[in-house]
Amino acid sequence: MECRDVAIIGAGPAGASAALELERMGVDHILIDKATFPRPKICAGVLPPAISDLLGELPKDVFESRLRGYYLHSISGRNLPSRFHRRGYAVDRMVFDRWLVSKLSRRPVEGRLLGIDRLGTRLTFRTEKIDVHCKVLIGADGANSKVRSLCGIAAPRMAMAYQAEVPMETSEIERRTESWFHIFYFIPGGYGWVAPHRHRLMVGTGSILPGAVGKMNFSRFLRHPAVVELTGGHRAGKLQAHRIPMSGPLKEPGCGGTILAGDAGGFVFPGTGEGVRYAILSGRAAARAAAENLKEGGRPSRTMKKYIGRLRDDGLLSLGDVDFLDMLRSPKSAESYVRKLTSLSRRASSSLPRCRPPSS
Repeated sequence: MECRDVAIIGAGPAGASAALELERMGVDHILIDKATFPRPKICAGVLPPAISDLLGELPKDVFESRLRGYYLHSISGRNLPSRFHRRGYAVDRMVFDRWLVSKLSRRPVEGRLLGIDRLGTRLTFRTEKIDVHCKVLIGADGANSKVRSLCGIAAPRMAMAYQAEVPMETSEIERRTESWFHIFYFIPGGYGWVAPHRHRLMVGTGSILPGAVGKMNFSRFLRHPAVVELTGGHRAGKLQAHRIPMSGPLKEPGCGGTILAGDAGGFVFPGTGEGVRYAILSGRAAARAAAENLKEGGRPSRTMKKYIGRLRDDGLLSLGDVDFLDMLRSPKSAESYVRKLTSLSRRASSSLPRCRPPSS
């Protein structure tokens, strides 16, 4: 049996960032993940310039390409570029996540979460290999969070997304995309995207509406003239599905001594699906709230209050201010929403997400 002050489930950007922050503060902790690194992750891999304020400039072997900004395509065919103040990144999440984990002094322990029990002020959770006692548990185990489920917390509203790789020469990618991350707002209840990487495009679609996505609708998206102009008609590879939280942070991102960070807590900007930066920020906020609570005696009832305070100070709670589905309820409202999204580059270039998302 392991006994730790803080335990973290999930070693993606949220969990790794929480562990790095706890290491910096000298807090006793353990980080557990169900898989070893490197591991595949379905993601467009777009990181805005503000990521450099959080992590420093990324090493050249960690990113695929540099991005100029967001290129927004409205339902009427209008194109609205939103340029970063400085260049962002496109990353392969398998490489990026492994790099984050490599910054830790101790590698994650491998183990799949089986159950959680509470006894007094301590939590006990069981994995396939070890059992752990802890005072604070940080659930950073993604959109399909087992921690969230075992705590009896309802999942945020999810979009189903499909993505495939389109292999292409780097020179052609640069010529066709001009190093923009292209987002298309003509998918009912969602959007499509084309992200330029080094030797491939990441092409995907996502929607809250079940009938708006799937293999047939993805193929239809690939045949759209504006998308063909970017892909050159090259054949897409294997289609993979994943879920994206779309309603912003949970009203109660945890319970008792359990905190939810990253996708597990709904920390994704619904307007573009951006989640890595918010995962890092929420992971750090979770670590700081846990450390502060432990210093004051570790009462479970205080953990959530301190976490929500940290989230509010960092501007993360504003991610849920916009009803994204309502914004796309009609062509007129979608057109208006896309125009407001041109402010994305300003916020994405800032180190602090204090600006509220565009609203109606």
